[in-house]
Amino acid sequence: MQTVLQMEHAGAERGNAFWLRDVNLTLEPGTFMGIIGRNGAGKTTLFHMLCGLCRISQGDVWLEGISMKQEPGRCKQKLGIIFDDDYFRLDLSVKYAGKVYGKYYDRYSQKDFLSYCRKFEVDIRQNVRKLSKGNYMKFQLAFALAHRPRLILMDEPEAGLDPVFRREWMNMLYDIMDDECSILFATHLTEELEQYADAVTMLSQGRQIFSLTMPKIEEQYRIVRGSKAQLDFLEKRLVGRKSMEHYEEGLFQEDGRELWVEVSQSRPTLAQLMDYLDGKF
Repeated sequence: MQTVLQMEHAGAERGNAFWLRDVNLTLEPGTFMGIIGRNGAGKTTLFHMLCGLCRISQGDVWLEGISMKQEPGRCKQKLGIIFDDDYFRLDLSVKYAGKVYGKYYDRYSQKDFLSYCRKFEVDIRQNVRKLSKGNYMKFQLAFALAHRPRLILMDEPEAGLDPVFRREWMNMLYDIMDDECSILFATHLTEELEQYADAVTMLSQGRQIFSLTMPKIEEQYRIVRGSKAQLDFLEKRLVGRKSMEHYEEGLFQEDGRELWVEVSQSRPTLAQLMDYLDGKF
């Protein structure tokens, strides 16, 4: 099957400064990719670039082989957008809002939209402005699915939601995933991604740190713990290092050589990777 998203040295600038530069990633059909990074890392700029709110000023981006720089209109037809803002909050009922926005998409189905609203328990008679945060996110998801996108962009959709709903939300996304539609999910809350993501791209200060599948992350990075003398021995091979109360800890990046010292080793969490790698490159 054709690659859904291909980014090569893509970047965006505002004024005379780059807010994002040299992003390279590939997203295959049916893939759930998390975009992680601290606030200000470039996640929202990346999504604005993909949906046309921010100009691609470096490199190029292809959606199913179509250049976003050359044919942005065709690409937008293939995108579903779920953002943590009031983009959709017009003074309309949920049902009528679907009709209004659906006119902009060639493949939109009002019947499918209403079906998804029922499935997600969104009242189609309610005013969009009066929807709860959780139901507003469900409304956006129902609309996105109703025009059958190839790629769904979700920028911090779970921000401000309680942990129980966040888990329900992730389960919902997992259930609707198929072999044709892929998801790009930006967040600084990484716990849910540990369970659901197939791949992760990390941004820091407008630059890409890595873009790897979850198994590759586990292969390349390890948390090592030991005495000060043991970590002194490994100093040149550590990305970062911390002193704890009873031991020292560091992030080790696999380089093909043996460690040559007995230390405790464990798989890093995504939060630990952000902590160690942010601002390092």
